[in-house]
Amino acid sequence: MREDGKPRRVTKQRALIKSMLAKALQGDVRAASVLLALHAQEKRDLPDAQNQRVDDAELLLVERFAPRALKSLARKATRT
Repeated sequence: MREDGKPRRVTKQRALIKSMLAKALQGDVRAASVLLALHAQEKRDLPDAQNQRVDDAELLLVERFAPRALKSLARKATRT
């Protein structure tokens, strides 16, 4: 994976989350739904500090994005 033009090794899980986040930020509703589901699961199953599966910065991004995504999904649902 490349970040800021530099190669970086990341876990498959982290790469998946970063990929989903990028797609969701571009308006992909399905990716946003997946991220919201992961966020809900993470909130429900909070691991101890040493075994955290998602780092705090990434979780913060999802927390900030979730309300916007929910509003967008609600608007789209009322149009159809």
